[in-house]
Amino acid sequence: MKKQLIALAVCGAFCGLAQADGAGVTVYGIIDVGVVSQSKAPIAATSTSPATTGSVLSFQDAQMNPSIYGLKGSEDLGGGLKVGFDLEGGFHSGNGGPNSSNGNLFGRQANMTLGGDWGTFTAGLQLDPALVAAIATEPRGMTDSLSSLGLWIIATVGNTPVDLQGGIFDANSISYTYAGNGLFVGVLYGFGGVAGSTAANSQTSIGASYTNSGFTVSAGWVQDKANVGQNTPTYYTGDSSEIDFIGVGYAAGPFGARAQWEEYKFNYCLAAPCGTAGDDVKDWGIGLDWKAGANTVNLAYYRATDDGANLGGNTTEIALMDLYSLSKRTSVYAQIASLKATSITATSGPGASIYLNGVVYTPAAASPGNTSTIIGVGMQHEF
Repeated sequence: MKKQLIALAVCGAFCGLAQADGAGVTVYGIIDVGVVSQSKAPIAATSTSPATTGSVLSFQDAQMNPSIYGLKGSEDLGGGLKVGFDLEGGFHSGNGGPNSSNGNLFGRQANMTLGGDWGTFTAGLQLDPALVAAIATEPRGMTDSLSSLGLWIIATVGNTPVDLQGGIFDANSISYTYAGNGLFVGVLYGFGGVAGSTAANSQTSIGASYTNSGFTVSAGWVQDKANVGQNTPTYYTGDSSEIDFIGVGYAAGPFGARAQWEEYKFNYCLAAPCGTAGDDVKDWGIGLDWKAGANTVNLAYYRATDDGANLGGNTTEIALMDLYSLSKRTSVYAQIASLKATSITATSGPGASIYLNGVVYTPAAASPGNTSTIIGVGMQHEF
């Protein structure tokens, strides 16, 4: 279960790998395909009818993990030193187009590393170390749907007009990480490259997790600075986003439990006019795991509340997932979830907290208070 759930953030290290040639270059990836049925999905307003909801059945890429491809390699320099590289991109299994990244060929990772037993220095586009730490205690292990990963994305996606992806993939950055003896710790800084301002477009991230005798603790903090004078300055009122979290977990035999609290602040808005509004989403969740042979069951509950002046609202979710491993690299899964979004005012919409579940569910502003049921099935294969 752990291998399947953490593939989003560390797939380069844990995916089933296949040698491309004898030169030390490795090809790896994941393909995740499935189908999702959703009740009360949004139907946009037209010139003759208001916004409403209806049922929908659709192909769904990446319910558990993103569909990705990558190249990686390393060279032993001697004396305990190794140098390496990782080039990784994302694609949509339904149409072959780019996905899970910024649309670039290697939009998830493009970096070089230098490391040893003492840790690793990484330079270039890379996964955020705080996100890696959060996976250890996130109730669903940061699955691509129905987890708090959606909030990480929405809290940072507005940074892209100023070439920032902080919080998920950190561009133009350097980091130090150490993983060993149950401990993971990572510190990252992303360079803004803006003349006259060291802070503009910069990123800072700190994350750590520790596991011992079945107990796990994790914590982290991420801050991304917007270049307020670039592109559409009215979209920004200060720091473009800030994320902090703390989590705990325990595993004994076939049973496990994880709980995590997060806060997501972002001072850009989703659509003009923006004024000085911002969002402050507080989210907590708990997940229970049970494993029997090749079968793993996860039951998770989330509650997210947006206290910001921009959108407001809250979301509750309960989700049941069953994952069955057919082999070390192939698994099938099924999941069902119930989600309810509410609105603070009739005009505010359901708020940023609706992004709790990520890629599957984005209710229309006309549907706050509705309870939506999501049923999904799929298969994933690592190569």
